[in-house]
Amino acid sequence: MEKLNKFFELEEINGHDRCPTYLYRWTLFKCKLFKVYLHHFIADDWSLDFHDHPKRFISIGLKGSYWEDIPNPKKGYDKFIIRNCYSRYYVAPWIRTFPANHIHRLRVPYKNTWTLVIVLKTEREWGFWHKGIWIHWKKYVDSIIADTEKSC
Repeated sequence: MEKLNKFFELEEINGHDRCPTYLYRWTLFKCKLFKVYLHHFIADDWSLDFHDHPKRFISIGLKGSYWEDIPNPKKGYDKFIIRNCYSRYYVAPWIRTFPANHIHRLRVPYKNTWTLVIVLKTEREWGFWHKGIWIHWKKYVDSIIADTEKSC
């Protein structure tokens, strides 16, 4: 990882310091039309609540696996409870694409999953889903909800 850090911008994602780092993200390339990231997942998403994204993206699984949880529309968007979501297990290699409004949460069982992610232009604001209500990510991470719904 040290060699990557010398050449590419690194972000450590941890829920604004609420949890230990769960995702390392290097920016490999960026232009007006798209960006390319290398992701190294070492733990589950920091929040138990589902989230969506600001951009359409393509995920290419390079190594490892994860569980993707998506809300069960019959049960609503309550915090992660296995009976209230659908879970699907993905093992690299994969190629998946997601619209910006795709709602999900990731769990990483072996703490060593690598993906190449291509994100397109920003389409919308993004946020978290808590008890059926969408909350803008800035408001969410500054709220008491983020403390009570953290996964660590």
